[in-house]
Amino acid sequence: MDNELNYKTLIPENIPNERKSAIKTLVFYFLIFIVGLNLLLVIATIWGAIFVKTAHISLTREQFLNLLNTVSIYADSIFGVLSLFWLYYYTKKKGLLTLRRINITVVDIVIVLGAYVVLIVSSQLLDVIFQHFNYSIATPDNQKEVEGLLLTNPALMIISAVILAPIKEEWITRKLIIGSIFKHSPIIGLIVSSFGFGLLHMLAGFSIYALLSYSLAGLIFGIIYIKTKKIEVTIFAHFLNNLVSIILFYATN
Repeated sequence: MDNELNYKTLIPENIPNERKSAIKTLVFYFLIFIVGLNLLLVIATIWGAIFVKTAHISLTREQFLNLLNTVSIYADSIFGVLSLFWLYYYTKKKGLLTLRRINITVVDIVIVLGAYVVLIVSSQLLDVIFQHFNYSIATPDNQKEVEGLLLTNPALMIISAVILAPIKEEWITRKLIIGSIFKHSPIIGLIVSSFGFGLLHMLAGFSIYALLSYSLAGLIFGIIYIKTKKIEVTIFAHFLNNLVSIILFYATN
């Protein structure tokens, strides 16, 4: 029985179905949890401005923006949790998710630590290249937004950045794009997932430097996934990167 199941999973006709399911998952995720969330925040901003004006509530611009930031982080956290539940049930239903025990070995940890060092060195090299050509290396808007929320809503932002973001972003960009859509073309999958990871972080504002910086991180996470074939290892690498960044932020502010 097991041999029959294993044989069927190798039939070429089944591969396009997996790819189609993964593409549908990405499209639905984008429409519901990215477009939907941002549309909700725009509506909330407009409604809030109208309510404050008609109700004659005395709020300064700074107070109103702080209120919007609070609403934003709560909405992002709620949508983040909902997206994980949705990803779990939808990918399981479509046969894209196979449950197994988390398996992170000592070798995996060494790979993650080594990759983190490579990421730091590569990021510094990217800065040097941009400075050499007199291009701006200003802090990416996404990072500015995160840092602002770390000051105003630290608990929720830490949960979102350290736990929710690594899981959902690795699930989408590595598990679905490399592991399913480009299952038999990992190099193409690596390029697409890296660029996609960079674009995910451009919602707060676009710059070439920010796109390349985040895509570089995505490239390294993608290589980890291809080498280990374990999504939990890339999630751990992403978790470590975000955690260290937050610790350094609080240590210097």
